Amino acid sequence: MSQNSAVAFLQQMKSDNELSDKVNNAENKEVRWEIIKNAGFDFTREELDHATITELNHFERWSWEARLLADWL
Repeated sequence: MSQNSAVAFLQQMKSDNELSDKVNNAENKEVRWEIIKNAGFDFTREELDHATITELNHFERWSWEARLLADWL
């Protein structure tokens, strides 16, 4: 598991509409994690939390934090 993988995931979510749509439209968080792992990413929820804080601007961070607080992942 890797902090770098979490950062790469966030960057990919911003640039890859297909991945973003798959992740955002998954039926539940277990399916979301499966999509993320199958896309080649390997990170923990904590690593994603940290990447969200350190890598995203204020508006992007607000959106991700709202999802994470809602137990989206």
